[in-house]
Amino acid sequence: MDKAEFETVLQGAVAGRHEDLEQILQLYAPLIRKYSFIKDTFDEDLHQYLLIHIALNINKFTF
Repeated sequence: MDKAEFETVLQGAVAGRHEDLEQILQLYAPLIRKYSFIKDTFDEDLHQYLLIHIALNINKFTF
């Protein structure tokens, strides 16, 4: 995904398009998973919290 395509998808996610939000979450899935570990143990609740937090706050991005 190049910069222009990413900006288009991000703008769509900010605007509330669910397909674009899903693409953003898939793009950042490895990073989200990385930060879902506590003391080397995967925490499903933390993982879900991060996903929800991103989905609820993505509209705060500005361009």
